[in-house]
Amino acid sequence: MGARGFRIISRNDPNLPYSVIVESNRLCSSLLLESSAALTLDNNDSTAEYKKAYTRVTDGYGLIGLWRFSKDDNYLLVVTSVLSVGQINNCDIYRITSVQFVPLKVPSQVVDSRVVDLQRLMSSGMFYFASASSFDVTATFDLTIPAHRRATNDTSNHDFFWNRNLHFPLERYGIDANEWFIRMMCGSVQIRTVYVGNKTVKLAILSRLSCRRVGTRFNVRGVDDSGQVANFVETEQLLSYENCESSFVQVRGSVPLFWEQPGVNVGSHKVKLRAVEATAPAFNRHFRYLKRSYGDIAVVNLLGSKEGERTLSDAYKLHLENSSHRDVDFIAFDYHARMKLSKSAPDMLKKRLIPLLDRFSFFCIKNSNILRSQNGVIRTNCLDCLDRTNAVQTILGLHMLGAQLESLNIESNKVNVALRFEEALKDLWQKNGDSCSVVYAGTGAIEGKSKFKDASRSLARTIQNNLMDASKQESFDMLLLGSAYGNRLFDQIDSFFPPVVTQECESIVESLVERSDEMVNILPITIFVGTWNVNGGKNMHNIAFRNQAPLTEWLFPNEQLISLHDSSFHADIVAIGLEEIIDLNASNIVKASTTNQRLWCDGLRKALAQRGHYVLLGCEQLVGVCLFVFVKPGIVPFIRDVAIDSVKTGMGGAAGNKGSVSLRLTVHATSICFVCSHFAAGQNEIRDRNEDFMTALKRIKFPMGREILSHDLIFWFGDFNYRISLPGDVVKTTVRAEQFVQLAPNDQLTQQRALGNAFIDFDEGTLNFAPTYKYDTFSDDYDTSEKCRAPAWTDRVLWKDATKRNAVKLEWYGRSELKTSDHRPVSAVFRVDAFAVNPEKCKTVYDDVLSCSGPPDATVLVSVDGAAIFPVDLYFGVLDKLVQLGITPRLSKFDGADLWLIVEDGSMALAALSMDGVRVGDAQINVRLRSPNWTTESNLQIDVTLQNLRSEEVNLHYSAMEDMDRFEFDDDDDEMMSVKMQSQDMRSASPMRSPFQDRSLENDMARLTTSSPQSLLINNNDNSFKHKLASVPNMSTIYDQKSDCQARSELNVIPVRPVPPRPESLTNSNSRSNSPWCMPGDLQSQDPGSWRVPSDPRINDPSPCIASDIVNKTNFQHVYNDSTVIIPAIPPRPQFD
Repeated sequence: MGARGFRIISRNDPNLPYSVIVESNRLCSSLLLESSAALTLDNNDSTAEYKKAYTRVTDGYGLIGLWRFSKDDNYLLVVTSVLSVGQINNCDIYRITSVQFVPLKVPSQVVDSRVVDLQRLMSSGMFYFASASSFDVTATFDLTIPAHRRATNDTSNHDFFWNRNLHFPLERYGIDANEWFIRMMCGSVQIRTVYVGNKTVKLAILSRLSCRRVGTRFNVRGVDDSGQVANFVETEQLLSYENCESSFVQVRGSVPLFWEQPGVNVGSHKVKLRAVEATAPAFNRHFRYLKRSYGDIAVVNLLGSKEGERTLSDAYKLHLENSSHRDVDFIAFDYHARMKLSKSAPDMLKKRLIPLLDRFSFFCIKNSNILRSQNGVIRTNCLDCLDRTNAVQTILGLHMLGAQLESLNIESNKVNVALRFEEALKDLWQKNGDSCSVVYAGTGAIEGKSKFKDASRSLARTIQNNLMDASKQESFDMLLLGSAYGNRLFDQIDSFFPPVVTQECESIVESLVERSDEMVNILPITIFVGTWNVNGGKNMHNIAFRNQAPLTEWLFPNEQLISLHDSSFHADIVAIGLEEIIDLNASNIVKASTTNQRLWCDGLRKALAQRGHYVLLGCEQLVGVCLFVFVKPGIVPFIRDVAIDSVKTGMGGAAGNKGSVSLRLTVHATSICFVCSHFAAGQNEIRDRNEDFMTALKRIKFPMGREILSHDLIFWFGDFNYRISLPGDVVKTTVRAEQFVQLAPNDQLTQQRALGNAFIDFDEGTLNFAPTYKYDTFSDDYDTSEKCRAPAWTDRVLWKDATKRNAVKLEWYGRSELKTSDHRPVSAVFRVDAFAVNPEKCKTVYDDVLSCSGPPDATVLVSVDGAAIFPVDLYFGVLDKLVQLGITPRLSKFDGADLWLIVEDGSMALAALSMDGVRVGDAQINVRLRSPNWTTESNLQIDVTLQNLRSEEVNLHYSAMEDMDRFEFDDDDDEMMSVKMQSQDMRSASPMRSPFQDRSLENDMARLTTSSPQSLLINNNDNSFKHKLASVPNMSTIYDQKSDCQARSELNVIPVRPVPPRPESLTNSNSRSNSPWCMPGDLQSQDPGSWRVPSDPRINDPSPCIASDIVNKTNFQHVYNDSTVIIPAIPPRPQFD
């Protein structure tokens, strides 16, 4: 296809519908696109006459497909510029460098900026396609699948088929989309021709980026709920020689956990992990997907020990060890640290991987006969899966090269031959790394060869992340979702059916949503919502003192709930919003400390633990506003699509002293959004508060175009600062008389809701409690300062039920008497009817809707008995009959004995069947559907989907890692640098020492001595500690048992403060008295015979205690003076894996 093989022409007649025709120099027909319908026209004289009314639009090398931007905006995507990258199997491989969006309606002078951004993305050079060469038009090569799938004609995997959904519109009308549209992949294609004597070998590296979880570097990380990971790339090392082909496949992808890494635009690169329990289901789905697609799996983890990489790496290994995929080999290799020690370090890794490479093998085919198959893949990852990953994959590819050449009977034993292939392959892998990096990070790979070049690329990545990634992310989503992006209907049905089903049959989505109640089971859940302005958090430590009420009286208001007066009562979801969690001074507004966030998280978790175990699903702080969401472990497997966003509203949106934080989730099939806000203060600043509300409503955005109002249920709470429009003395007198009903009409929020200025269609409980602001701290007296502010209901909880099903019932709304702040905390308890998907009901409703909606192509065929060619003179008579039925055809054509009529939709096609047997003029017409078996054809995909849903339902269970919440709090003053993991026997205990209640050391040890082997804690409460570490004398130097060199341990060995002397009674007679491992004095009650405190000759540090963050044997923890000691029964040995 050296020349442009497609011509696009259009007709723009004001008296006729806008129409586009596509001509191809390789097909004997043309494609007509008109009125949102499509059909093919034979290239005959009548078609040529018909085309005379059309004018040229553009020429193209290929057609990507039909992209639907909205209901009325459809585009034909035409490839207008390409760059040839080589040939494989007589097929030309092209890189797309320019794409034109041809509108299928009258072109507008103003084009949506999002369409322009998508056009720019499509023309960026990251997309490729294959086409038969001019001298062999029958040759085929599918770039979207590897060689072993091409050999077996297995095209069922569409993970790398980027324009699959753009093929649906043609397939809907029964047209073979593969004849007209290309199959496009994203990633990198590098091809080199290597000469062996007078013959040539095609050497190629094909890296296919998955379209299942796509995004830019800091916008998309980790795994999604379906088990797909960010930056998942299948890389195929392909050799083609005569009639032989050899293929070796590797994969890379982000660590399959729920994690994120905020970019520099938010001031941090800290890795933030979601709770372990929330990750386990998606983690298992990911490895099931890998095994189903590739067979055996081995993981090569290249994460290091800096910043949050150690946290992420430990969590990765922990998940794998506690999952059902413990058979997967896990090889940990700190690439950066090893390379600093020795440039030959990768050889050590290769040596470890050679047995796996030999077992997994590679694919080879000759003359359509498969000679050998690849039985598994190596999954490599670093943090971004870019530079380090590409370097290791290069090493593995070079190792397999010799075996691949041998399988093709190429004389690789000759030095010059082997050297040519090796040099060519190194160059291809380097270019492959650059291309993959451009797709994900926006710049080429950082190679480490040129400091100036690497520095410039790092700067370019920073600019890319801050300025361009947001629009690029939206463009990716719009390309893959089309009109479903940000569409409320598609978002609602997403809980029932995956996009692959709804995009294929868009016409039935609205009907399915209308009948969604018929596809669910009702599952009642309890939601607690609380808000408290804590006045800078200054008195958080005093909550348990001065005879103040404990936090549990706020979190579990049982005494107020007559119908729920049960000590076992607890909420399934707990959403807590705190305002002024730090002082709102200038320094905190610029860079807010999260020390208080962590302390409050501790205290809340401990208070909740008194009624049961809770998982911290998410927490987010915007200066003084902080939102925590806890959930019961039992519903964790049914929660998905968790996302967080925030917006500043202080100083016109420039500062975060005021603002809103929001977390959204879907539990079962019900979407819920929690919003915590702190609005503008002041008695008369009503307009400012209304504007703060509207700003949050408009500017808070979630992935896939979701907004606050896109959810089924919305809970909005916080310090709204709306006051009571009465003099302070009047308010106080009325409050003392408990005549709250007289104050309510003067409440500013009540008034603004009635006027429609704020919280339209939101509900609130009755204000039958005293105003919550403003008090003197530790007092029941309202403000006695000089300002003497009037009391007000500033702290509120509102909700909105967008389902209109009365799914929300308010059980309690009131305040609690915690007096450490100038505000009183407010809480609300709701009973919510959540909707859980029932697969059997879904199938029944889907079948019914599909059968009633008619065939997707909406096409009927009209014929006359005994007529080989449909009589033209009957055409208008048939149209008159259709008009009588209220049917207007969109397109029509004569095709031999049949008159094709494409009507508005499938239901109209069913109605047109009533014309069967009707006489038109002197003839009797026969009317039939073009696709009479549309229900059977459409049910194939839904059957597979629902079967998978049933399987997931059976396999969902709560992870055994119930007590291991992992979160990073970015705080310069008090930084938690690592992970804390608690055992199952500690469920009722707070994961960290709480500021709200002291714990005795004896209680600590009683729990800890029964902990599981996974109990582990490394805590560094001094941010400067890591800088002092190098100067500590007698630091351990550990020999790697697989290395020839002596090196600093990569195990992050940390000395701790002295602890009480080790009792001799605890030492086994075989133990050495000079052991470097210590036993705390609190273990005196333990059986001395059960303890052994050995010495390790590899460790030369005589200091009393050593704490290591990698322990492979039984461990015990001891919390003492804010330090941590880990006491292993057997000292850990450094691990290569």
